[in-house]
Amino acid sequence: MGRGTTRLLMAAGDVLVAWLLLRQAGVAARRLADPAAGARRAQRSFCQGKVATAVFFAQEVLPLVAAQREIADREDGVLMTLDEDAW
Repeated sequence: MGRGTTRLLMAAGDVLVAWLLLRQAGVAARRLADPAAGARRAQRSFCQGKVATAVFFAQEVLPLVAAQREIADREDGVLMTLDEDAW
């Protein structure tokens, strides 16, 4: 377990960031879909950027979480079996 903890922590961080981006994209998408909001051009651009960022993260970063988990699940104890003098 020792060697996989950092990898799992980083993957958990990626999942958390994805969740936050999804929440932001949801708000942005609702604003973009509401014609009554009458958003200014800058606000529309900002909302489009939020949605695009969430899509990018989901396509480029989230697939790596599965790979990180698979690597962390390996029961390869080669580093954990070394004596402290080896370091």
